Formats: sequence, C-alpha cells, structure tokens
Amino acid sequence: MNTIPTTFNIPDTSYTVIGGKKKNKKISTPSEISFLVLIRGERFYIDDFLVSLERLGIFDVLIADTESFPYDIEALAAKHPRCRFLIFQKPVSIGKMINTGIEESHGNYIFVLWNDIRIPASLVLKRLLPKVKEHSVLCLVPLLQNRKYETLPTIKVPAFFRKTLKMVSLSPSAGGMATLFPSDYLGIYRKELFVLTGGYDVTIQNPYWQKMDFGFRSYMWDEKILCETGFRLLYTGDVPAEDTTPDEYYKYFFLKNLCIRFQGDSGILPFSRFPSYLIKSGDNFFESLRDFKTVKKWVNTNTYRFKQDARSVTELWELPEM
Repeated sequence: MNTIPTTFNIPDTSYTVIGGKKKNKKISTPSEISFLVLIRGERFYIDDFLVSLERLGIFDVLIADTESFPYDIEALAAKHPRCRFLIFQKPVSIGKMINTGIEESHGNYIFVLWNDIRIPASLVLKRLLPKVKEHSVLCLVPLLQNRKYETLPTIKVPAFFRKTLKMVSLSPSAGGMATLFPSDYLGIYRKELFVLTGGYDVTIQNPYWQKMDFGFRSYMWDEKILCETGFRLLYTGDVPAEDTTPDEYYKYFFLKNLCIRFQGDSGILPFSRFPSYLIKSGDNFFESLRDFKTVKKWVNTNTYRFKQDARSVTELWELPEM
C-alpha cells in the first residue's frame, strides 16, 4: 500500500468512452439521474437491456466493461445514442469502475446496477429522489429479491462479539432502515456526497472489504446509507456469492477503520494500535510500520472529517422497532 487516495480521483486508470452525445456540463435529465450499468456474466442480451432502460426515459446511461467485450460496441453505440460505453483497457476493481463512472456521469444522482438486474415496470424513479434529498442520503439502496421473488437479507448491521467485528444480515422490514453498505454496490448515489467522501478505495481490491471500508468511512464521516422498501430490484439469475474471508485487503480495512479513535473533535490513529495491526497483517515489522505510517498520514489529512469512530458507529446503531 504505497498511498491512499486523499481526494476523489482515479489513479492509474486507462479507459475509453465510446458513443453518446458530446458532453455538456449543463446537460440535465428530467429526473436528474444517470444510470451506471456494470457488466458481468453473459453479454448476449445487452441490447434488450438497453432498450428496457430507454423506456424509462433515462437520457444518460453509462455501460462499464473491459476490453474483452464480445459484442459490436460501435453498432450498439450507434443504435443507442443516449448510451456511452466506459471501456477499461484492463480488469479493474468494481469500486474503480464506479468511481470512474460517477465522475463521467452527467446527473447529480447515479443509479448503479448490474446487467443481470431487472427493474420492475412499477418503479417510478421521480418518487425516489425526494427521499434521497430530504435526508441528504449518500446512497439509497433497494430491497432486493431473487428470481423467486424472495426478499434477500441485504441490511448489513455491524456488531462486536467478544471484541470481534461481525456483520448481521437482516431483511428490510421498514422504509429508512440504515445499512452499513450497499449490497452488491446497488443503489442511487448522490454524486456530490460520494465525491466528498472519497468514493470506493481503489487500493482495496476485494469487493467485500472495499464495501466495508466505504461503509464505515461513510458513517464515521457522518453520512447515511438507507434502504427504501418501495425501491425494489430483482435478480434475473443466481444471486452472487460473497467471499467474506479475511485476506490481504482485510488488514487495510482493519487499519483504516477499526484502529481509528475519535478524540475530542477529530479522528486519530494512535501508535498504540500498531502492535495489533502488526499481528493481523502477517507482514514483517518494517512493512507493517510503512503501511501504518501511510494510513496515519491519511487519517491526519482527514482528521476533522471524522465525527465518530467504528466502535461508536456499531454501538450507536439503531434498528427500527419490530
């Protein structure tokens, strides 16, 4: 870990934008929403998927994929002039795709979804924006269902058991439930707050720890990620499995979040946390010390952004009455 982005940026990213109308800073859509579609699995039905989005009246759609796409991108771009294709020259993390897509988007709000997600015809986007604006929500996440229309436990609640952090998964039971992070990255992001929060940390490649880092940082910096039960999306295929095994990226999550303490009116990374990090990192002393100093520098740069620490986030978490 050589450095941590201190502002919203996309380091070392090579990508091309194909298609769409010439970017105009004053461009707007009736709903103020841009769509960012992440591609995975089969690509055979992308044309049909884009047609379904256009029926919603969306004027700004970005499709994020890599150079290995097996379809005629020029023909698709000509057929769908509202769509722009964000093509990365090499595989990148999902967080990097989202950071780049949100930076390239025209809307003030960005609806992030996958190509294997179906949007019900009954969904009215203009009814969702007031909920994002009213509570100044960083991200409004949907209620997710599998292809059998069963509700998935996508509310992620942090809890400490014997000093060990655990995630409790709950099914949404009421509108406005807080969740630590957007499940599968899905949701409507408020661009301004997303950028100010720094987006997803592209130095963390593992999707689970990348989302955990984004979630804890958001709440420690006093942002909110809420679920709206009237905002429903459906998986058309298998629900992707998530690998929660601690790996090399867990240590960065641990250091950037669980080691920070809120003191007075700022966040700090005390050197007293170094021994526990040294043990968890599995690296030698000098590598661990280098990484510790890198994160400490990042914390010092953002010290007054912190309004609480990870333990306070967890202990003060509120659940609606059942």
